[in-house]
Amino acid sequence: MFPKTNRAGFKLSLFLMVLVLLPVRAVLADPRVRIDLERETHKKVVVAVTDFVLDDSIADLIGIGKEAKKILEKDLVLSEWFTLLQKPVFEDLERMGLSRQGVDYRSWRQVGAQWLIKTEYSVLRNGKGQAFTFRLYDAVNKRFLLGKRYRASRDLFRKTLHRFADEVVMQLTGKRGIAETQIAFLNQENAGKEIYLIDFDGYNLRRLTHDNTLNLSPAWSPDGKWIIYTSYAARNPDLIMIDSVGEKRQTLHRLPGLNAAPAWSPDMQKIALVLSRDQNSEIYILNKDSQLGRLTRHFNIDTSPTWSPDGKKIAFTSDRSGTGAPQIYIMDSSKGDQSKVTRISFGSSYNDNPAWSPNGDKIAYTSRVGKKFQIRIYDLNSHKSQVMTVGSGSCEQPSWSPDGRFIIYRKRENDRFNIFIQRVGSEEVRQLTFSGRGHSPAWSPYFKR
Repeated sequence: MFPKTNRAGFKLSLFLMVLVLLPVRAVLADPRVRIDLERETHKKVVVAVTDFVLDDSIADLIGIGKEAKKILEKDLVLSEWFTLLQKPVFEDLERMGLSRQGVDYRSWRQVGAQWLIKTEYSVLRNGKGQAFTFRLYDAVNKRFLLGKRYRASRDLFRKTLHRFADEVVMQLTGKRGIAETQIAFLNQENAGKEIYLIDFDGYNLRRLTHDNTLNLSPAWSPDGKWIIYTSYAARNPDLIMIDSVGEKRQTLHRLPGLNAAPAWSPDMQKIALVLSRDQNSEIYILNKDSQLGRLTRHFNIDTSPTWSPDGKKIAFTSDRSGTGAPQIYIMDSSKGDQSKVTRISFGSSYNDNPAWSPNGDKIAYTSRVGKKFQIRIYDLNSHKSQVMTVGSGSCEQPSWSPDGRFIIYRKRENDRFNIFIQRVGSEEVRQLTFSGRGHSPAWSPYFKR
């Protein structure tokens, strides 16, 4: 019933790209330059990105090089690991570098660059694509770090730049960047809510569903190939699965009443969901053979399941505390609430939408703070929670980036709903959507390469 993780026909379109490592061994950055991922604040690495050099006789009439440079620079800035060295500071040094071989590490270091990116590109003769050769240098430690060559069709243009930006982040941190990731979200339409996809940098917005009805709670499969959600298209809240390119779709589960709040297990063998078949909202497990197993047995409402990364625990929302107010709990994913259930939210009369971090050490959730809703983060090691969001508006429905550094959420201001991104440990926010009708953001996992 569930899709196979290696299913033919659903390989990422990026595999059409020919990728060749340059004949130079890539090495990780020196520990003096690499940054500890666990730190919430950090000093950013200063990087100089020189102009992309056209190495072909075919003229670049549409300015591919300039556009590509802007995309790469934006990706590096949005990662919040880098600060760009401004062009006027190094343009003389860049000009001199065009007429000589190698890199003058000392001069680049003197103008303030810690890292340097130099790129050559060519326009394919059929006019349907381009080739890029990227080189990354460490000016502090005087060495070449990374070389990559990509050949891609025009429709993979932005993805090519995102991929190299993620490679640069990996050189710094040892963990892949998130420029290639996408966000699924609901957008309010005249006939209901439809699922849209948008890239991490705010580009490539596209509509995934055309159901002309109310859709709810989009959730990614761990391999990034499928999205499951609840749809009222058949006049019942059914569980639907659609591939991430919008070509294949099937009804995954249909029972009278609610089939909602789906969450795929990390191994893709099970789906946690909420059913109302017992005259009450309870959490069930749907396995790949379409067999159901009940996890909660309480006369109060249980909803919003989210898996721990190891698949052993499930956090969920319940008003079983007896106060008439929803709180966040954790239970065993196989025994449910017939074994120990631990409450983790306190000090608020309303808590919902738990989201387990990819690293497994934190849970983000919506919490009423005063007269507004904010995003809280519970630390499973210290057993303490902290309010993450500040400022005007109500912030709800958190979802983690696959590297565990950012959270995306819906923010309501004056009856307008938009999607925002914020790094954990920072108060700076970035608005991703501007329609005023965005809901239920879900951050994709890393896509398979």
